Amino acid sequence: MIVENLRDELTLVLSDADEIWVAVALIKDQALEFILDIVKDTCQQHFLVGIDLPTDPSVLRTLQKREKNGFSEALIFNEKVTFHPKFYLIRTGKTYTLFIGSANMTEGGFNSNIELSYKIINQEECISSLFWFNNLFKRGLPLSNENIIEYEKWHNEYIDFENKSYQFRKKLNLKNSTIYSFLNSIDFTDRYFKKEHHLAFRKEIWKEDSKEIIEERDFARERMVDLHESIYPYFKDRGIDALKPNPMKEHLISMIRQIDPSHPKKINALWLSYGKSEEEIKKYQRMVGNDQKSKQTFIHHARLQIRLDLKNIGIWLLFAKENDGGLFDRDHFKNKMRNPGFKENFFKMLNSLDDQYFISVGGERRYCTSFNSSDELHIYCRKDDNKLYFIIGKDYHITDNEMSTDNLPKEVLKIFSELYPFYELMRHRIE
Repeated sequence: MIVENLRDELTLVLSDADEIWVAVALIKDQALEFILDIVKDTCQQHFLVGIDLPTDPSVLRTLQKREKNGFSEALIFNEKVTFHPKFYLIRTGKTYTLFIGSANMTEGGFNSNIELSYKIINQEECISSLFWFNNLFKRGLPLSNENIIEYEKWHNEYIDFENKSYQFRKKLNLKNSTIYSFLNSIDFTDRYFKKEHHLAFRKEIWKEDSKEIIEERDFARERMVDLHESIYPYFKDRGIDALKPNPMKEHLISMIRQIDPSHPKKINALWLSYGKSEEEIKKYQRMVGNDQKSKQTFIHHARLQIRLDLKNIGIWLLFAKENDGGLFDRDHFKNKMRNPGFKENFFKMLNSLDDQYFISVGGERRYCTSFNSSDELHIYCRKDDNKLYFIIGKDYHITDNEMSTDNLPKEVLKIFSELYPFYELMRHRIE
């Protein structure tokens, strides 16, 4: 549907919105105030702001203040390419509405200019656009005081944006600040994982291995052990007791220190996994022989896991990568998908999951309910890249109700119970 006056259309949908995502090249104060005045205080808000055009520094200050209420997060996009989208996605309940086109978040873009926007209500397209937004959002920089001050200097000195914006933007020294204002805005009182647990996986320390950094990660590891002790005794009641923790107790939780400090790897998350039993793993080790034995341990096979990083908690079914020796499960699944009956059953199972489940194949994510047929799903699964993880699961934001101290263990057990049939269907076995 073609939209000529974006202000009128946004007015109709924003007042009931539960969550909004905005990515625009330019924001002006009046248009931002229009949005913020309409949405509910409880509406989750995500802004990705370009600075190639003269976005007012006061806009960045307003968004920074909004983060403190815990319902808003905003990032600056500043890379070597020009940031030029005009993207407005609104969720009310489980229904999404998307507006894309020529209109920036300005009074002219919303009302007085001749603009052309398009309203999209096809849910599959809306959900696909959310993945697009999230991928860009990960590349943004925080609205820290130091970044806003740096931008203000540039904005005030070089106001002739038409001719000089790109030339002088390259001189901006914006930083991926350790302040992480979005974490400062969250009330962690009833959160299972606290601010310190998440901060242990901030980007600037991914490859560091000092005593202090290891202590930070160990604090998060101890909380993950608490989670294990609270959920594992209930596996039998849930009918998922075939899932076993890593038999190497020192590796119950993923690594918190560098194996080889001379070639450090990114420690950007922590996870607790359950999968094949020690007896099953030994069968694989005997099959491949001593030369490949080291690539047939617990972590080299399909597993259900809880994953903690800086911003999110994921509950996933995950298949290992080729470099991890994880081809038994993936090859088994690929072969089974050639069987029409198996393919149809897998499609029906996937489609029965709720609309927040995603499937990630070859680095691309789609919601599990977005496939219209087993053939479409099969074509998507053939994009599998053995160098990347194959995942079915859910991601949760820190503020989600399910991530509270009381609810998170229950949610893990619930999601594990829903993913376990996929684990049984897709994994390889040695009879």
